[in-house]
Amino acid sequence: MAFRTQQRNVSMLLLLSVCLHFMTENRTAAISLREKCECIEETGSVQWRKIKDYTIIPKDAFCNKVQIILQLIDKRVCLNPESKKGKQLQRCWKRIEFNTRKKKVCLLKRKRNGPKSPKKN
Repeated sequence: MAFRTQQRNVSMLLLLSVCLHFMTENRTAAISLREKCECIEETGSVQWRKIKDYTIIPKDAFCNKVQIILQLIDKRVCLNPESKKGKQLQRCWKRIEFNTRKKKVCLLKRKRNGPKSPKKN
């Protein structure tokens, strides 16, 4: 009878230690997450030809706004998502279906091949 009680106690201690291990591991993982917006200051426009790369971070639990981080030739800046270029970049990003391999397409200037207006005499 005493052996069963001791066996039960050991199994309860083992279960408790496993639970504590997982609780501690989840807490450390939560600390390493991004806890706020990366973009504090935003610019309204940049020279398009200076953009080397960009990252668009959607709204999430830690930041309630879309963030557009541009890698320029010499520095990193945040673009205002409500600006004309910010909206243009977001539309292109959605059009390529968030494919990182195609994201350079959004940085190319498009030629407008619309109908030519007739010449006036």
